[in-house]
Amino acid sequence: MEPTVTSPRYREDLTQAKNAAFNYAHNVFTANSYLLNRAPEYVVFLCTVSDQTFEVARPPLIKSLKINGMRLQDREQGYSVVTSFPQPMLHPRTSVDSDDLEFSPIDTRRFVMDIINPANLGTDQNQVIPAAGNFSIGQDLGARGVFYTLNYKMIVNDKGLQVPAADPTKEEVAAAVKRMEKHYERILAEARTVEVSNPKGLQDMLTPEHHIAADYFGEEHGWHAKRSRPMDCPNCGERVKSGIAFHKTSEGDICVIDWARAIKSGARTRNQAGNAGIPGYEKYADKEPSQE
Repeated sequence: MEPTVTSPRYREDLTQAKNAAFNYAHNVFTANSYLLNRAPEYVVFLCTVSDQTFEVARPPLIKSLKINGMRLQDREQGYSVVTSFPQPMLHPRTSVDSDDLEFSPIDTRRFVMDIINPANLGTDQNQVIPAAGNFSIGQDLGARGVFYTLNYKMIVNDKGLQVPAADPTKEEVAAAVKRMEKHYERILAEARTVEVSNPKGLQDMLTPEHHIAADYFGEEHGWHAKRSRPMDCPNCGERVKSGIAFHKTSEGDICVIDWARAIKSGARTRNQAGNAGIPGYEKYADKEPSQE
């Protein structure tokens, strides 16, 4: 007698257990969930000491990042904060074989360094890139005053929450200024050389940055003259030169437009700024009303 072959009995409980194992139960804790919800190890701040504005793109993480020039209210401290990034950065990855989306952690210092200078494959902002290996001519924002810092302090914002605030050292700011000034000196030297050796070709090599560099050092050249267009004073309405920090009114008083620059020049003091209620100088104000 031949043996009878019977099909195994359907076990619904086993089927559900198997489905759970390969779906929900298996994915209760995933690497993606951990990466997306973990607290950052530290924060990397992108800053600038330049008056220029730049725009960069680093898809898929950044479609467009506008790095604005230094703001007037930041001139006294010598730098402006552009934005910040958490460590690590999460780089999304897709697969051609499925619809799954995965994330790979990357070193944020390297990501920010790539924003500053794509040719710099390390994290040293003072690294000199040989001309032969520089594949990003004209994209080095580190030579144009942009830098990053890992130094920050925790402050309480207007919502009562503790948040990080950039606090770069004086040495970091000075190094960024030095890199920028070295770049400006180099392009001005190139312009002076071409002005002598090939005057007709000078206009073809000049860029807006040459004029920015000349204005930065207060230089006048045959191709760059100091120009100052008049404007209405935002305080008193009198017609004054554009870009000035303060001026004398028709009544003989001093009208301050930029308190930071006016204090630096000696025309006004921190005490006077505090008494005038200028933000950031309240601690210098007299405890009693000023008799000035």
